[in-house]
Amino acid sequence: MNNLNDTIPRKKSMKTNIILFLAGVSLVAISLLWGISDNIPSILLLLIGSCLMLFSILRNFGSKKNLKPGLQLLYWSPRVLCIIFSAFTIVFSLDVFQETKGFWETALALLMHNIPLFVMVIILIVTWRWEWIGGILFSLLGFIYIAMAWGRFPFETYAMISGPLFLTGILFLLNWKYRKIIKSGAAG
Repeated sequence: MNNLNDTIPRKKSMKTNIILFLAGVSLVAISLLWGISDNIPSILLLLIGSCLMLFSILRNFGSKKNLKPGLQLLYWSPRVLCIIFSAFTIVFSLDVFQETKGFWETALALLMHNIPLFVMVIILIVTWRWEWIGGILFSLLGFIYIAMAWGRFPFETYAMISGPLFLTGILFLLNWKYRKIIKSGAAG
């Protein structure tokens, strides 16, 4: 009887997570179709949609480990933020399709534009196990971007690119600091 009571809330929770995730995906898709260049409502839709997707993922994975909500957030937020930011960087590489080049030139340009994505994915794979490495490397990537692009863009561009990198680095460092508590699965 107790198992039946446990499965009903989990099914409701899973449905809620799916609805939240699909709502987030829909808002992100609408914002991208609407265009996010100098369009404040579309940028807000993108942020709200991303937050909904992040929240649904955190609820789903965190509930499986029986962690307190704060520990769930601490464990999953840098990982999910890195994945969302990596997906965000893909948007910048799509401009190669607007150029009139041949297949191989376009493929090479797409590969070159996605080098930052590959670097972030490799760092994330290593960081999933050793959080302190991600804390250092993501913060370093934020500084490298500012140093390389200094003076070419307005402040908002630096904040939009380096801000998530710094935040991810800080969250991974906090994750590393509290890893014993997180790994023990301290339920509340």
